[in-house]
Amino acid sequence: MRTTTIPARLAVLALLAILSVPAGAQDRAGGPAQEGAPKDWQGRYRCEHAAGRTAGGTGIVVTYDLVLLPPDVSDGCVLTVRGFQADETLRCRTRREGQDLALTFDRYGDGRTVNRYGVAVYKPGQPLFTLAKGGALVTRWQGLKPDGQGVADRGAYFKRVR
Repeated sequence: MRTTTIPARLAVLALLAILSVPAGAQDRAGGPAQEGAPKDWQGRYRCEHAAGRTAGGTGIVVTYDLVLLPPDVSDGCVLTVRGFQADETLRCRTRREGQDLALTFDRYGDGRTVNRYGVAVYKPGQPLFTLAKGGALVTRWQGLKPDGQGVADRGAYFKRVR
């Protein structure tokens, strides 16, 4: 005969509830990541990455446009990647890390977690990059990083455009 107490069952349920939170869905203070951004980060940002030329002389340029809206706006964090062999929209979540802002993958523009080819390039909650304010806006690339040689893991890539 098995005897299990109610407090033991509640402890197990609490543990299961904690473990079911997706990776990256909570910040260090335990709050959830949000779709939009804190007021001091709201706006539009752009990164234009030139990775040289193809063998035929075509320029290899990719533009990353980031829109950060208030946290109560659906799709308040959207990153569009357009250019040489790139055309995708990523819905993201933000999380404040001290004075920095971390952006994590949530889903693609069509609502799926796989790209148009059925490939899961990013996992929900996976960090894409972190932005840090200072003399210049510093980007620390993580799960997402521009292609090409000589792309440093951190640097002044994004600039605020509005």
